[in-house]
Amino acid sequence: MFFSLKMAWVYFRKVWSRGILGIMVVISIAGVALGVASLVVTLSVMNGFHSKITSKVLSLNPHIVITNLYGDRKEESLQTQLRNTARVKNFSSFIYGRGLIQSGRTSNGVVLKGVNPETLTLPLSKGKWGDLTGDRLIIGEELSGMLGAGREESVFIIIPRVENISSPVIPRIKKFTVAGIFNSGMYEYDSGLVYLNIDTAADIIPRGVASSGTEVYLNNPFKAGDVAEKIAEKTSGYSIDTWQSRNHNLFAALKLEKAMMFIVLLMIIIIATFNIAGSLIMVAVTRSRDCGILRAIGATKRQIRMLFHFKGVMIGFCGTLLGTIGGLGLTYLVGKYEIIKLPPRVYLISRMPVSVNFTDIAIIVVTAMIISYLATIYPSHRAGRIEIARELNYE
Repeated sequence: MFFSLKMAWVYFRKVWSRGILGIMVVISIAGVALGVASLVVTLSVMNGFHSKITSKVLSLNPHIVITNLYGDRKEESLQTQLRNTARVKNFSSFIYGRGLIQSGRTSNGVVLKGVNPETLTLPLSKGKWGDLTGDRLIIGEELSGMLGAGREESVFIIIPRVENISSPVIPRIKKFTVAGIFNSGMYEYDSGLVYLNIDTAADIIPRGVASSGTEVYLNNPFKAGDVAEKIAEKTSGYSIDTWQSRNHNLFAALKLEKAMMFIVLLMIIIIATFNIAGSLIMVAVTRSRDCGILRAIGATKRQIRMLFHFKGVMIGFCGTLLGTIGGLGLTYLVGKYEIIKLPPRVYLISRMPVSVNFTDIAIIVVTAMIISYLATIYPSHRAGRIEIARELNYE
């Protein structure tokens, strides 16, 4: 094996003096490097999207939502159960409703959320959560821009109210003051969510169109599924959802997209390994005399095959190393400098996020090396079949 490795290194280090064979080797290295770099950058961006969106979702959504299916059901038993449940950090009641917010001649449909301001941790760009009292509300930055309503300015909340089936729809209108503005970085929330004090929300949102329940926050949000199962086993009459189930389609789409991008970009590496196979076949054909001489001085067929294996792996290793370094460098630049800006209405975030997962890097490197090795099987088999007598017949 040491003999084969040494001879492979001799041939590889003189790549620039090999003419067309040297050019083919350089192209092979460049192809593998390009494929590996593309995979590193793409998977880092996909991981960045996943982690960024996850953090934003967790900053705006409770880990578990327990919806009360019966409006007259008392909450004392549920709260007692939550206090005795492991991993539960805190919980609070909420009220959801829909309405229209208006400022001047501009109006927009919004989701009204009545909350206890003491339980919220989302940072505000203007104001503070303690100001969420009485006839005061907190809106998103996008909504503030749409309405032209800044902090301490007045807006109107309009909620339809139906007294009975035969009566017309009578809107309920109430004047509020903007107490604060938040910027979550997710367009759907910043343009369509309004926070109210829970007591105020209970007064203005009709019972028939409101939904109420309890928001639960955990020490570890990724254990939400296990905790939800424990709560469901000991309670009844409630609908229990976790933040994963409420955003299942979003995260499933991200996971599928990551897998498909890995497969598509892996094809670049596979195509590049055809160059490795081609260059090794050219070596086996044009340097058959050298192989014959090596056989004549005692090299076995296995050593000749190993020589070609090592040379192909060296090409793949150089390409993989250069691609990994180049991909990580490009990933660093994309993450540090805002090279690519994204429309938040489409991608939910405004800049290209990156997150390097070294498990993914290891998978890319191992996969590239395995493919590079597989590309050497046929050329090495062909070189190992070279006969001494035929190659040295006229020497």
